[in-house]
Amino acid sequence: MSFPARVKYILLTLLFLFAAVNFARTTANVLRSSKRLDDLKSEISGLEAEKGSLEQDIAYKATDDYVEERARNALNFVKPGEKVYVVPQVLGDASRKLSAVSDSVEKSNLRLWYELFF
Repeated sequence: MSFPARVKYILLTLLFLFAAVNFARTTANVLRSSKRLDDLKSEISGLEAEKGSLEQDIAYKATDDYVEERARNALNFVKPGEKVYVVPQVLGDASRKLSAVSDSVEKSNLRLWYELFF
């Protein structure tokens, strides 16, 4: 083989290797971009679902039913002519403490309130 033919094959081989490396890099970039796109699409769908939930919540909170419910539960409001019954109830650890108190030992009301909350 003559010298110019060898140079020609060497240059073509180098050109082919260069093209193959660039093709591999481009393919890797496309795959990374595709994965990133899939991740972003799933994040978008999650955010859209959250947005829909928040819009439903806002729509519910704009209704009179919600306002009435909040007034009754948070502010203890009642409708005119409605009767209110209060049932005493002891909660949490204080109930165990109060039930453990024997009948022979009486505690002051202030002490019982303190044990109820602390």
